[in-house]
Amino acid sequence: MTDLRNLKVLDASLQLVDTVHAAAAHLDVQRVPRLRNQLLRATDAVPANIAEGARGSRPEFVQFLRIALRSADEAGAHLMVARRVQALPLDQFRRCESKRVAVCKMLHGLIRAVEEYHAREQNTEQQQR
Repeated sequence: MTDLRNLKVLDASLQLVDTVHAAAAHLDVQRVPRLRNQLLRATDAVPANIAEGARGSRPEFVQFLRIALRSADEAGAHLMVARRVQALPLDQFRRCESKRVAVCKMLHGLIRAVEEYHAREQNTEQQQR
């Protein structure tokens, strides 16, 4: 079990949620009527999956971190669509995208660190047998 208060990636993902929600308020929903909802759902899923995974074993945590990463990638695709159809101003897109990229980098790093820690832990257990 991981203490959520110590997860910088959770804080960063919540900042991403704040930024995307603020930008989504300005989305031109006439151009893309369902895009706002899809963008918000994908973005909101990032911290939710991090928090849910933190309650489980290390392999489960990694699985949920990967789901969070996929949700962040999905949010990125929705942001690109919103920008491409000019439903989202460039400055808002850049602000959201920079937060999203930072979260993705943090997730990749945390996944790698948890996997390496788990592998070392398993090796130690096998050597003790």
